[in-house]
Amino acid sequence: MRGEQTKGVIAWMAHNSIAANLLMVILIVGGFWTALTVQKEVFPQFQLDVVNVTVAYPGAAPTEVEQGILRPVEEAVRGVEGIRELTSRAWEGSGRVTIELVAGADRMKVFQEIDQAVNRIRTFPEDVEEPRVRLQERRRDVMEIGLYGDMDIWELRKLAERLRDIFISNENITQVSLGNVPEYRTHIEIAREDLRQYNLTLADVADLVAASSDDIPAGAIETSAEEILLRVKERRQWADEFEQIVILSDRDGSVVTLGDIATVRDGFEEWGFHSQFNQQPSVELN
Repeated sequence: MRGEQTKGVIAWMAHNSIAANLLMVILIVGGFWTALTVQKEVFPQFQLDVVNVTVAYPGAAPTEVEQGILRPVEEAVRGVEGIRELTSRAWEGSGRVTIELVAGADRMKVFQEIDQAVNRIRTFPEDVEEPRVRLQERRRDVMEIGLYGDMDIWELRKLAERLRDIFISNENITQVSLGNVPEYRTHIEIAREDLRQYNLTLADVADLVAASSDDIPAGAIETSAEEILLRVKERRQWADEFEQIVILSDRDGSVVTLGDIATVRDGFEEWGFHSQFNQQPSVELN
């Protein structure tokens, strides 16, 4: 009918063109502004709320790892606030407890409390190695560089480490790691005849090397201001340092060192794989 007015949004905009045009301009400008300022990432950053507790128990069966390592760790961390779930796995010679944290919890605070709880455990077997407590982190790779050449893998790794130090000194680079290269190892080889000559066994030499290659706590000194911890530094890292370990000594002061009865050399772990590029040894920097 002629006197009846049409109702609705479109009808209202048709009768109020200025307001409709103003609303359209606001939406267009807002769309452009949002497109220019919104954060865009191919790999969005997020945090993994997981803490891993790994303990090595050389020579132990999985059942021994469960009884001697996993259960004490579970009992020690069970009272820490912020833990959602515990998952334990035992292998021959090692075990790991994976701790999932509650969403939104202060991950660094919970991690520190878990680390302290594990360090307070005094019921581990004697042969257990130092527990490793780590907070899982997601690392985003930016670039991979291959360093290769017709040279010894030892020298190539030294060059890669120098290049890593140069990169890490840049304030815009937070982490650089080496890839596809074996870890350093010191190899000690002793002939059977030399062992018989000095009435020794490989186990005897191994025990002496282990006992002479660790930093030894030497107690503490109480002062009026603080407590000073004493530690004897005996850790050895290179072949020439291991050669100086005393294996036998006599009352007249004569000694037999490891270098006298063994061939000690620096090298890599024997795992049979070196990365190559164009049929030449290579090292990757990530």
